[in-house]
Amino acid sequence: MLFWALNNKGCKIAWVSPVYKQSKKVFEETFKAFAKRMEIYRKVNQSELIIEYITGSTIQFFSAERYDNIRGFTFDYLVCDEFAFMDEKAWTEVLRATVLVKGKKVLLISTPKGKNHFYKMHQLDGTNEQYKSFTMTSYDNPMINPSEIDDAKLTLPEMIFRQEYLAEFIDGSAMLFNNRQLTDNKSYGKAFAGIDLGRADDYSVLSIFNEKGEQFYIERWRHSDWSTIVKNIANGLRTNNVQTALVEVNSIGDVIFEMLQKECSSYCTIEPFVTTNQSKKEIVESLIVANQNKEVKFLNVDWLDKELEMFTYEYNPKSRVIKYGATSGFHDDGVMASCLGFHSYSKYKTGRYTII
Repeated sequence: MLFWALNNKGCKIAWVSPVYKQSKKVFEETFKAFAKRMEIYRKVNQSELIIEYITGSTIQFFSAERYDNIRGFTFDYLVCDEFAFMDEKAWTEVLRATVLVKGKKVLLISTPKGKNHFYKMHQLDGTNEQYKSFTMTSYDNPMINPSEIDDAKLTLPEMIFRQEYLAEFIDGSAMLFNNRQLTDNKSYGKAFAGIDLGRADDYSVLSIFNEKGEQFYIERWRHSDWSTIVKNIANGLRTNNVQTALVEVNSIGDVIFEMLQKECSSYCTIEPFVTTNQSKKEIVESLIVANQNKEVKFLNVDWLDKELEMFTYEYNPKSRVIKYGATSGFHDDGVMASCLGFHSYSKYKTGRYTII
């Protein structure tokens, strides 16, 4: 962008990120690139995120959150960063039109996110002379120590590593639980449970696994008083011969945990599970890996299938922190209850996983 702005007179350049915070960050970095040579600037508008240079060229920064705000602009150059994470309509309905008249070059840059609209654009190379695609992995980046990438390969789920570090387009990459094995509704001897307690419009979910790591029971409730939900959960634990149940105890969970302990004391051990980003990451990845290794089976329940399909992650390559959760607008209560149930099974049946 700086090359275009300083080598062309009066051109208009746009940078678009998925969210405002990302655009503002790049605005600040672009300005600081020549902060010691203020003579190259004609005007800098921090509220509108516009930089004007002595050539009369401007770089303006936008977010795709409200892409209608970009409608009507005309640009010579356009850069869309993390294009895969934008609404496809931002491109088809607004951004593409901004470069139809004067557009000289458009850069669509992104980490892949499944085979979505970014993948479709990437495939146009070779079929349309206007498009050229490039793929580079983190190993191609001279700023990154290869040993750090190797370490990430050992510690991340395979799907995440391939997408985030190898820039591969993974089928259904938002689906961390691809190729799930399904089971019929049977119990074998002892059973192990996970309980995710819902708040507001979320669900409270009871998920139960048998001695073979097969989920044979899952049920959810909401918009009921807590005493009714506790009795429903306790009945599910009792009738399914559950030996140990892990209960999320964050916030309201502390009170409900005590109610469940009292209700189930004669036939089931109720243990607390404090959910932090790290403990959540560990139980989620345990279930992901078990699914990859075909060590777990799920019930074929429509709402659970939808939750598993819409369960995704956010990855920060700088901090190497992964945050798991439902895609915006969807629930993940069933997924988290299943993670807790499988952890209960793994901890007390096999002893393979330990959460510190």
